[in-house]
Amino acid sequence: MTHSLHRRGTLESLKRDFLVLSCSAKGYNDHVFAERCRQFLRICLKHNPVNLGDMKTGNILDLDPRSIIAKVQDTTIVQAVFRHRQDVVEVIRELKEADLGISVVISGLHEEVDAIVEEAGLERVHTREYSLGTHGRLELLPADDIMEFTTMCGHAMVAAELVRQMIGKVRLGSLSAREAAVTMAKCCSCGNFNVPRAEELLQRVAPRWLVDYPVY
Repeated sequence: MTHSLHRRGTLESLKRDFLVLSCSAKGYNDHVFAERCRQFLRICLKHNPVNLGDMKTGNILDLDPRSIIAKVQDTTIVQAVFRHRQDVVEVIRELKEADLGISVVISGLHEEVDAIVEEAGLERVHTREYSLGTHGRLELLPADDIMEFTTMCGHAMVAAELVRQMIGKVRLGSLSAREAAVTMAKCCSCGNFNVPRAEELLQRVAPRWLVDYPVY
């Protein structure tokens, strides 16, 4: 899976941004994936995820986790977002013991992922994918400050204009950083959006933001 590879930000910020994902393998385990996926999600929920979701159902900002787990289908993709490396270590360690027979992807800085895999007791990373950056008409992209938010949704469901409005509302005091972060995160139905990280980014960006357009 590549949709979570392109998160932007400083190394310090990205060291507190991990995504653990699972999906079925067509023709191999897609006839038994749902029940194994439910176990995957239950394990993730035990270790302090800051967001969690099923691409076909939604995320925990709108739905009770039990509802998400109950509605899991054999052909879906589920993910959980974590802030702390040790939580991911515990998730991977428990998944190793459970031996569910499903693919598990960790998205994060590769040095951090290597350390997590080693500490969790796995021999090595099986497969590695890298983001090679963005190429082409870069002048058409939003500013880097905005893309730190938008790239936390791999399907581009968090619009740049929404981010600008949320920053403006935090700057003017009409929304708290938490409220603005949750508003953005609800657009990312899969559950990839890291809400506490968005709060931190808002607290950094909003004080120096010039509100020069209508904020509704």
